[in-house]
Amino acid sequence: MARWKRVSSSFRRVGMAWWGPVALGAFALLRFYNLTPGGHNDVPWTATFVAAIALALAVRRRLSPTEVMALQVLAIALVADYLNWKGGGGLRDLHLYLIAGANFMDHTAVYATTAIHSYPTNGFEYLPFLYAPPTLPFFGLLSELPRTLVEVLWVAGSAAAVLVSLRAFGLTWRWALLALVWTPVAQGLFVGNVVIPSLLLLAAATRLGSILVLGPLIKPQNGVIALWLVRERAWRSLGAGLLALLLLVVATLPLAGVDLWRQWLDGLAVYQQSQQYVPSLNGVGLGRYLPMWAFVVVAAFTVLAALAARGREGLARLGLASAVASPSLFLHGFVFAVPSFLRLRAEWLWLVVGFVCIGPEPGPQLALGIGVAAWFVKGMARNVEEERAAGGLGRHPLHPLGYGVEPWPAAED
Repeated sequence: MARWKRVSSSFRRVGMAWWGPVALGAFALLRFYNLTPGGHNDVPWTATFVAAIALALAVRRRLSPTEVMALQVLAIALVADYLNWKGGGGLRDLHLYLIAGANFMDHTAVYATTAIHSYPTNGFEYLPFLYAPPTLPFFGLLSELPRTLVEVLWVAGSAAAVLVSLRAFGLTWRWALLALVWTPVAQGLFVGNVVIPSLLLLAAATRLGSILVLGPLIKPQNGVIALWLVRERAWRSLGAGLLALLLLVVATLPLAGVDLWRQWLDGLAVYQQSQQYVPSLNGVGLGRYLPMWAFVVVAAFTVLAALAARGREGLARLGLASAVASPSLFLHGFVFAVPSFLRLRAEWLWLVVGFVCIGPEPGPQLALGIGVAAWFVKGMARNVEEERAAGGLGRHPLHPLGYGVEPWPAAED
């Protein structure tokens, strides 16, 4: 009887250890089977995953559950990236910026004046332009340069920005390079979205906090991250950031004019109307699935919960909170949640980064929920001392931060 209990206890421990790969594998099969473009993409995912397992086993005798999850995520990301690229529309966001810049240079309308009821038939690059007027002189200048040159410089610069940011978060070069195939990063690079290079604002925040104040010019929800300066009572950095923002606005005012600011605000209101007619303009954000009052409540709760923490943890939380509070969130917007995700234990981290790769629902929304839940549920976030005591220095769970618990390891609170 005692032997049976030991065997039963061993099976239970093994079963608990493998819950992550089972859950993530089942999710991937379900999502790839008939809910992705073309359908039946479960076959290429399974083939990619099996090939990855075979190669890994050729090098190592056995694989831990965490290592299996990492290979699952790699296979998920590769298949999801291929489906994104197969759908076309490469650098469509960059082209949208260049078209807006060209219109600005030609003194024609930049911002939308009427709501749209469907996607433009001539391409996604003709969707409404949403960025603040101070960005227009920059995009106008780019529009005057040869298109191919701009595309090469933009993609190369964006990739470099991601690598530098991930290094600042604490990843080694190997992990940072591998992260380029993670679907939010790969999608952002593919469409040329400005959110990818703007990740540098979050990466540099622990050394130059004032730079966070410039974030709302790129994405209004970045104002949530700038609240970190208020929480830290970094009044000097906040003042310097506001002064820099004011100088930028004043410097571009002779070029952009005052009325363009009114047109921008009107354009944002028009875009909100368009989201009612074309729900997919919300991306994978919670605003697409919740009534407005519920979305506001969830967003406010998340921001307040993020502000409850200080230091690097508080900054990481606000990055995730900016994604939760974003009324229009696409997969590339999840890059701002990376520091908060990195605070998760390995099994939760790989589950979350796998969920994010397959949209539009329920994976990205589950990832947001897990990330926020880890703020309150003990055992979901990392504790390096516990991990060392459980596994020893040579057997720590596979985690991009290694033994580092917090992102920005080179910073001091």
